[in-house]
Amino acid sequence: MGSVNVTKTPQPTRRTARAARSGANAEAYLREARRQSVLAHVGQAGAVMATGAGRTAASMQERRRVGLAQTLRRLEREHVALLLAMCELEAQQARQATPNGASIGASESLRAALAPMLREDLRRAQYALARAAQGMYGVCEHCGSPIALRRLQLQASATNCASCATRRG
Repeated sequence: MGSVNVTKTPQPTRRTARAARSGANAEAYLREARRQSVLAHVGQAGAVMATGAGRTAASMQERRRVGLAQTLRRLEREHVALLLAMCELEAQQARQATPNGASIGASESLRAALAPMLREDLRRAQYALARAAQGMYGVCEHCGSPIALRRLQLQASATNCASCATRRG
């Protein structure tokens, strides 16, 4: 047999009880009893809403935790890919160097332009991973507020929230 939630009607305050006993104002007594009953029900509803909000907040925290873990794994994969790209780039440069040290080929200028960009991306990825090792991944390094999960999904190596990133240029 299922349990039934029965709530007791709250007892009137001393003031309303005194007024009812004296017979001075029975209508005021009823009004006060109704008001207390409504307040009790609102309090119960508020408690239910608070536990519902608690569950929602807990599920939001869980979603953020899972999202951060996913973006961190992606950052680690990007870091490995950047390391491999840098090694490949340096190996190609070493293979194409002539014995007298001069470089030949049209793709050399492309490699020369690509190397600084790869180094910068690698530096950012390593910095974000160092922050993750400190337990600070997903927290803005300037203001300390959480970085939006969407921002981290778009740029896994982000270390600033959107507002700090726009302020810093």
